[in-house]
Amino acid sequence: MFSSSKRKKFPRDKHCGDAVCKTAIEILIDMGVYDQLIKENKAHIADSGGLVSPGGLSYVGRSHEVLGKIPAAIAVKRTNLDEAIARKAQEVGADLKENCTVTDAKFDEKEGLWTVFVEGGATYKARVLVCADGAPSKLATQMGYIKGAPTGTCSRAFVEGGTHKFKADGVVFYNPGLLPGYAALFRHPNDELNYCCYIIPGNPKVKNDDLKHWHEYLLKHDRNVSRALGTNFKIEPMKAGSLRLGGEPVTTDRHLIIVGDAAGMIDPLTGEGIHHAMDGGRIAAQVLLEAIKQGNYSADAMHVYHEEWMHAFGNDFIWSMRICQLLYRFPILIDAATAAVARKGDAFLARWADIMTGRVPKSHLFRPEFVIVITFELFVLLGKKLLGRPVGASADKKKE
Repeated sequence: MFSSSKRKKFPRDKHCGDAVCKTAIEILIDMGVYDQLIKENKAHIADSGGLVSPGGLSYVGRSHEVLGKIPAAIAVKRTNLDEAIARKAQEVGADLKENCTVTDAKFDEKEGLWTVFVEGGATYKARVLVCADGAPSKLATQMGYIKGAPTGTCSRAFVEGGTHKFKADGVVFYNPGLLPGYAALFRHPNDELNYCCYIIPGNPKVKNDDLKHWHEYLLKHDRNVSRALGTNFKIEPMKAGSLRLGGEPVTTDRHLIIVGDAAGMIDPLTGEGIHHAMDGGRIAAQVLLEAIKQGNYSADAMHVYHEEWMHAFGNDFIWSMRICQLLYRFPILIDAATAAVARKGDAFLARWADIMTGRVPKSHLFRPEFVIVITFELFVLLGKKLLGRPVGASADKKKE
């Protein structure tokens, strides 16, 4: 187990949304890490959350009464999350090599072993090579398994506690010019906020190079973001991270598995990938345990991992890509969905969040419980537009 090439020693940072949803929380609980993060005040449990649509409709509800013991999400800095997971791995027997930059890996067919080369000349032997080297995926790309650059990007900047007016725990802001991308605010311990902006493929007018522009533009000119933060907020300089979206077609070979951001385990609709990476890691561990038991590390044995993560969440990425195109072309669909959430309340919002975070397939959006109410709200909004009435008033039942 090696630390990554540029961030050589824990604690280390990674620039992302710094919040994880219910799937990841369940895994953290299984690992024995979740309670530690809460006890040490390194994670904030999200209860109140919601969204603001392109047309200005908004709803912020509460999830504790709906979800019970396990919250919908927690905000936790990656510097804290990653170190907690790494130290837990060490605690249960992993040999963590810090300050070891991997430069190459070669497979010996005769021995059935990988040789991993690190800076300084040291080498290590491995029966199975697990590439988990992030969205750029330098090693897996160098070996020819990953082709092409990451297709999305995101920004992150922390807002000092006590300098803002934000009252909720998490809100997603859909600006019509950025669609299918979005911005979000997440509350961390000590009233600190994480402000992030996601550029997601689907809008030909928005490129990854536009990230800094959109990050700053929304802070200054999006009235919903500005209202949430107030006028006296203190924010750090923007940091950025790349997003490999939609899943890679090849994530295995003999004696090889590719996991997490390197494998493109990021939902094209939301830009979220932490819980998918953790779920993918769990699947990889199960497949490797079986491989060790059987003594079989063939390409077919490893491919079971690819099939299982695709079945668990990867196939859903296809729906996400299609929905991205719809949202860019027809922003009013998000307006209608927000109006539906406001009409139906917190239980409906919780089910909507399950779909958006991939806990249940995106195809559930076409079930009657969603189609009927969203279609109804869509016709209401279209009627308002025809009559020249403002759209942004009908669903504004709860505001952060």
